[in-house]
Amino acid sequence: MAKASVCLLVTVGGIVSISPVMAQDTTLAPANATVLDDIIVKLPNWLRFGGKGKSDTGTTTLEGALISNKVTGLGDANSILRNLPHVQYQNDSDNDAGVDGQDMINLRPQELSISGAKVYENNFILNGIGINTVTGSQESFVSDLPSYEMTPNIYAVFGLHSQTMFVPSDFLDEVNVLDSNVSARYGQFQGGVVEYTLAKPKTDKVTGSVSYGFESDSTTSYVLGTKDGLNPQNNPPPDFYRYKTSATVNVPITDNWAVIGQYSRSAADTSKVKDYRLYGYTAEDVSENNFYRLASRHDTDFGVFTLDGSYTDYEQEWDAYAFRGAQIYAQTKSFTTQLRWENDLDAIVFEPLGIENVKIDAKSYFNRSRTINDGGDNNFYVRTVWARSGVNNNDPTTWFNSTDPNLLSWCQTPLAAELTGTAQVCREGGFGNKAQGQEEKGFKADIDGDFLAGTFSTGFDYRRIDAYRKAEEYTQYSNNVTRLNLAPTLSFTCPVGDTACTYEQYTRIKTVSPAYHNKAAINAFDGYAEVDQTWDWLNVRAGVHVSYEDYFGNLNFAPRVSATVSPTEDLSITGGFNRYYNANSLYYAIRDGIPQAQAYSRSHNATTGLVNNWGNPTAVGRLYSFKGAYLDTPYNDEFTAAVKWNDPWLDGDLRVRYVYRQGKDQYQKSSASTTLNSVLTNEGESSYHSASIEYGKTWALQNANMETVRLSGSLTWAKSRTTANGYFDDPTDTRIWYNNQSYSLGDFAVAQGNKDIPIRTSLDLVTTWFDDRFTFGVSGNMNLPYDGVRNTETFCTPSISATATCKLPAGSEGLGMSHDIYEDFRFRTAVTVDLNANYRAFESKYGSLDLEMKVQNAFNETGNRTATPAQPWIPGRMVWLGAKATF
Repeated sequence: MAKASVCLLVTVGGIVSISPVMAQDTTLAPANATVLDDIIVKLPNWLRFGGKGKSDTGTTTLEGALISNKVTGLGDANSILRNLPHVQYQNDSDNDAGVDGQDMINLRPQELSISGAKVYENNFILNGIGINTVTGSQESFVSDLPSYEMTPNIYAVFGLHSQTMFVPSDFLDEVNVLDSNVSARYGQFQGGVVEYTLAKPKTDKVTGSVSYGFESDSTTSYVLGTKDGLNPQNNPPPDFYRYKTSATVNVPITDNWAVIGQYSRSAADTSKVKDYRLYGYTAEDVSENNFYRLASRHDTDFGVFTLDGSYTDYEQEWDAYAFRGAQIYAQTKSFTTQLRWENDLDAIVFEPLGIENVKIDAKSYFNRSRTINDGGDNNFYVRTVWARSGVNNNDPTTWFNSTDPNLLSWCQTPLAAELTGTAQVCREGGFGNKAQGQEEKGFKADIDGDFLAGTFSTGFDYRRIDAYRKAEEYTQYSNNVTRLNLAPTLSFTCPVGDTACTYEQYTRIKTVSPAYHNKAAINAFDGYAEVDQTWDWLNVRAGVHVSYEDYFGNLNFAPRVSATVSPTEDLSITGGFNRYYNANSLYYAIRDGIPQAQAYSRSHNATTGLVNNWGNPTAVGRLYSFKGAYLDTPYNDEFTAAVKWNDPWLDGDLRVRYVYRQGKDQYQKSSASTTLNSVLTNEGESSYHSASIEYGKTWALQNANMETVRLSGSLTWAKSRTTANGYFDDPTDTRIWYNNQSYSLGDFAVAQGNKDIPIRTSLDLVTTWFDDRFTFGVSGNMNLPYDGVRNTETFCTPSISATATCKLPAGSEGLGMSHDIYEDFRFRTAVTVDLNANYRAFESKYGSLDLEMKVQNAFNETGNRTATPAQPWIPGRMVWLGAKATF
C-alpha cells in the first residue's frame, strides 16, 4: 500500500516538474541566420474534454494511446471507461469478492454505473446505433452460476447483459462518453451515453494486422481475502487460461470505395474436480467470444454510402459439479447491421436565417439479439446410492446400498465420514432450455447545419422492437423410495417405459414446469430539435428530446438548456438544466405469466411392489405475475455547472464540474407484491451529487530518447442515494438493522452494494521513447479513506422480546422481518496501479511487429473488499503478454 502511494506521488511530481522550456531548442542561431516564423505542430489527440459545442461539458473523448493504456488485456471496450470521473465500476464494500473458475472465464463486458444510475440505464451506441437490452438484464430469481452450485434456479435465464453487442477494443477508432449536460440529440438513458466508433474503411492502401495475447493463473497473483486471513476449507485458487486474437484487413476497391473485415476471438478455460460420488471426475468449463465485422464504404456523387454489419457470438459453459454429464451453455448471439447515407444538402440555403452547410446522416438498421440457455435434457433425476431409515440408525446391516450396475458405473457411495442424513444421492439429466431476446427494425436521420449565429440540429429515430422469453417443459424427479420400504424378498415392478423407476427404487414426486412463450412489442419514436448560438462572449444551447412508445403509451418531453459565458478565449463557465428519460423497457412484459411448476406424486403396493401411475397435481397450476402496465416513464432531472480553462503556464486543459441529479418515477416493486405476484410501480426515487476536477496535457520533448509525455488526472467526490437497486427490488424486502434501529432501503442513507465511493482520484500517464518504438503507460486509481457502514453478513428478526438480539417496540415497522445487520466501518485508502508497455521489435516498409505487456493491479491491492471461506481468493496482480503484427 505504501509502495503504491509513493509510486503515484513520485510519478505525478516528476511530470509536473517538466518545464515548457524542455520543448524548446536552446541551440544559438548563427549571426547571419534568417529567423523564420514559429512552426506549430499539433500533436495527435488522445483525450478531449468536451465535444463539438461549448455546452458539451459532460463529454469526454478517448483515442489512440489512451485507449491502449486503459484497456485490459482481454480487450473489453468497457474497461477503457474505468476511472473516468463519473463512471463507477467498483464495489469497495463487497464482502463476497472471492472468485471461482466461472468468474475467471467470464468474458462479457464489464457493467458500469454512470452518474449514479443503474448499470442497465445507459445508452450504448455502436457506429450510431443503440446496442441496448430492452428485455432486462436483471432477474427476479437467483441468477448466479458459481462453479460449485448444486441446483441452478429453473426459472432464471443465465448470462443476461445490459448490452447486446460485446465490442472488442482492437477495432475502436474513438470512444465518446457523455455523463452530463447531454445534447438533445441523445435519448433513452438515465445514466450516460457511450458511443463506440469502429475503424472506417480507408481507400489509401491495403492494410491489416493480426494480434495474439494471453494471461493465466500462472501470471496471476491471488490474495487470500478472508477477514481473518485464513483458508479453513483449504480451497485452492482457481486455475484458468485466457487468450485473445484479432485480425483486420482493409482493402481499397477503387479510389472512392473500400472494404474492411475484422475478426476477434477471446476464449478461456478452467477446470474443477467434481463431487466424490461421481468418482472425482474433472470437469472443464470454457467460454468463447467471437466478434465479426464487415463494412463497405463508397463515396459517390450522391453522398457516402456505408453498409456495416457486426455479429457477437458468445458462449460460456457451466459444468454441474454434482451432476453426471450436465451442462448449461449460456449463449449470447447478437447481430447489428445498417445502411448509412451521408450527404451535403447544398440546395438547402436560406440567407435571411443564415441556413447553409446543411448535412444529412440517415441510417436504416436491423438488430437481433438473444440469450440462450442450452441445458441439454429437459428431465432431471435423483438416484439414491445409499439410505437408512433414520439419522440414528447406525446398523450397516439395515442400510440400503444400491446394487444396480447401471447406477454404480457412474455413482459411488461417499466415504464413511460423509454418510450423513438419511440418504446419499447422485444426480443426472439436464437443466432444460430457455431463451430471451429481441428484434429491432428502425430508421433514423440527423440533419445539421448553420443557423443565425451558430448551428441547428434536428432528427428522429423510429424503431419496432419485438421481444420474447420462452422455455421448454422441464421435469424434475426427486424424493426417492428405496427397497428399505419393501419386504427383503421383493423388488419394485415399474410401469412400462418409466425412466424414474428401477427394481430397487422409484421417484415418488415429480415436478413439472410447463413450457411458455411470452411475447411483447414496442413501437417507439424519438425526435429532437436543438439550436446552438454564440454572441461574442455568450453561448446558448437549447433543445428538446421527445419520445413516445406504445407499450406504456407515454409521450415524454425532455428539455435540455445550457448557457456558457466566455470572459476570455481560454476560459468558459457553463450552467445547464437537462431531463433524461429511459422509455424502452419490456422488463416485466415478457416475464408476466411464467407458469409455476406443479407437483405430482405416486406410491406403490406394499404387498406386491407394484409402482402406481402418477396421480393428479397436488395444487392448481398458478402463474408468476409481473405487472407493469400504465406506468409513467422514469426520468432524471439534472442541474450542472462547469468551468473549462486552458492554463497559460503549461497549456493544459482543466475542467471542473458539479452535477446534481434527482431521479423521479423510478421503477420499483410494490410493497404489496407477493411471492407469486410482482407489481411494478413508479414509487422509486434517487439522487446523485458529484464534483470533479480534471486535467490533461501533452508535451512534445526535444529529448534524445523521449518524444512525448501525455498526462491526465482527475479528482472526484460523489454521493448517491436510491430507494431500490433494481426493478425487482421491494423496499420492504430489504430491511437493515443499524445502531439498534430498523431501516428500509429507502430510508438508509448508504445504498447497499456501495457503488458510491466518496472521494477518488485517477491518473493516466503515457510516454513514448526512441522514435516512438517504445511506449510506456501508467494508469492509477486511488480511493481516499472514509467513514461508512458495511454488511456484517449476519441477520436478525426484530421482536418485542426483552432478550431479542434485535428489539423493537410493539407496532414498529419491521417487526418479524429479516434484517441485514450493518456496522460502522472505516474504509481505508485503496490504490490500484496498472502498467502498460509496448515495444516495436521490428519495422520495415512491409510492416511491423509490436510486443506488449500489461500489468493490472501491480501492487496486489484488494481495497476494502473481503472474501468468504468458500471462495477465499481475490485476484491481485495480473500480467498479460501479447504481440501484434501489422502490414
